Amino acid sequence: MNKLKPTKLWIIYGIVFAAYLCIAIFAGIHHEPWADEAQSWLIARDNHSLIGIFRAVKLEGTLPTWHLINKAFQLAGLDYDHLFVIPLLFSAIGVLLLFLTDAPITVKVTLPFTFFAVYQNAVVARQYALVFPAMMLIVILYKKRFEVPVRYHLALFFLALTSSYGVIVTCSFMLWDFICMVRKKFKDPVFNKTYMPFFTTGIVILVMSYLSLPPDDCSMVLENIQFAKNVTNTLLYTINDDLLRWIFLIFMSGVFIYYFRHCLIRALVIFSPLVIFMNVLYHRQWHMTYLFFLLVSMMIIFRDDFKKTPKHIEDVANLLAKGIVGILLAVHVFSGFYSIYFDYKYAYSGAKETAEFLKPYVESGATLNRVGFYSMAVSPYYDHSIFANDTCGVTYFVWSYNVPNGDLSEEWPDVLVSYRYYDRFDNADYEVHRFDSNMTFKMDTVEAVPYIVYVKKGI
Repeated sequence: MNKLKPTKLWIIYGIVFAAYLCIAIFAGIHHEPWADEAQSWLIARDNHSLIGIFRAVKLEGTLPTWHLINKAFQLAGLDYDHLFVIPLLFSAIGVLLLFLTDAPITVKVTLPFTFFAVYQNAVVARQYALVFPAMMLIVILYKKRFEVPVRYHLALFFLALTSSYGVIVTCSFMLWDFICMVRKKFKDPVFNKTYMPFFTTGIVILVMSYLSLPPDDCSMVLENIQFAKNVTNTLLYTINDDLLRWIFLIFMSGVFIYYFRHCLIRALVIFSPLVIFMNVLYHRQWHMTYLFFLLVSMMIIFRDDFKKTPKHIEDVANLLAKGIVGILLAVHVFSGFYSIYFDYKYAYSGAKETAEFLKPYVESGATLNRVGFYSMAVSPYYDHSIFANDTCGVTYFVWSYNVPNGDLSEEWPDVLVSYRYYDRFDNADYEVHRFDSNMTFKMDTVEAVPYIVYVKKGI
C-alpha cells in the first residue's frame, strides 16, 4: 500500500503526468511516421465506408480497430503532421489508469517513462498504443472480475480488438477462469454472474478472429526473427553473444519463477500462450509491447502473492528481486529517453523529406511512379494520388497477389521512388537522390529502409 495521503499522492501523479505529456508531445512533434503508420492512415483516408475499410484491412492480417480510430480522427479534422496525437491520447489514458492500480508508487512514477510507454506506444502511431490502457483496465478489474464480470470482459474484449496478440492474451486470461470453473464443476455460485459475459466474449472473439483471417490471395510475408534475442532486448538490451543471452534469460526466468512462486501455475497459464505464439508463429520487435505490458500487469496483479514470504527470507530474496526489477525499469527509462533523443536528432523515416523533394515534380505534372511498400509512406503528405501507378485507385499498398504492385505506368517514368537501387535506372539518364531513415527499437536500428529517388535528367 502507498503510505502517503491521497492528496499528496495525486499531487505527485499530477507532476508525473504533466512531465509525461510534455516529453511525449516533444517526441511526437519531431517524429516522422514510417510506412506502417502511413498504411493505416491511408486505408482510413482512401476508404469512405466501413465496408471499404473492412475489405482493405482483411489483406493486412489484422483487425480494423486502429484504422477506424484513424478514420474518426480524420473526420474530426486531424492532419497527418499531428498523427502522434492519436497514440499519445491512448497512452496518456494508460498512465492515468496506472495511477488507479495498486502498483507501488515507485512503479507508478517510473513506468510512464519507460521505452514502450513514453515512446514506442505514445509516439509511433500503431495499434499497439491501445495495449497499455487495455492492460491497465484488466489490472484494475482483475481481482473483482467475478463481481463485475461485464466490465472485466469488456476490458478483455478491448484488448482482443488490438490485434491477434491481444486475442491470445485475452484468451489466456479466460483460459485460467475456465480452468477454475471446471475445477469447481461449474457449481460454485461465485461464477453465476460470469457465465454469460464469459461465453459471449469467447464466441464473439472466435467469430471476429475467423472473419479477420486473410484471404488466399494475401501476399504479406510473415518473416519471423530470433525470439530469444527480442526477449532479451525487451527486458534489458540486445545481447549479441548467444551464451550470455541464454545466461541472462535463464537468470531472469529464475527471478520471475521466484516472484510468481505462490501462483506459478496460474502465471504460466496466462503468460505461456503468448510466448509460444510469438516463438512458433510470428513476431516483430514492436509486438514485444504485449510481452512487456503483460509481464508488468501480472506483477501488479499478483504482487500480494509475492509478499507471502517468511520474514527471515523476505529481507534478502524479496529485496534482491525488487532490486533486479528496479534495474530493468531504470534501463527501460534510459531506453525511452535515448529513443526520443535519437528520433529528435535523426529522421525516423525519410518519407517526409522525400515528399518535400517531390513537390516541384508533382506541381509540374511529371509522371511519378513508386515501387515497394515503403515508398507508399510519401503519399500521406499529399491529399491526392501523386503516383501514376498507384494500384486500384488507392494510395496505400494492397497486399494481394492479384494486384500488380510494382508495375510501372511506363517504361521510363520521369520520377521513380523506390526502397532500393535498380541497375536499369542506375545505368540510364537519371539523377539519383537518397533520403535515409533511422528507425530504431530501443537502441537498435531496425528496418531503416532508405528512399531512393530517380529523376530523369532535363525535366
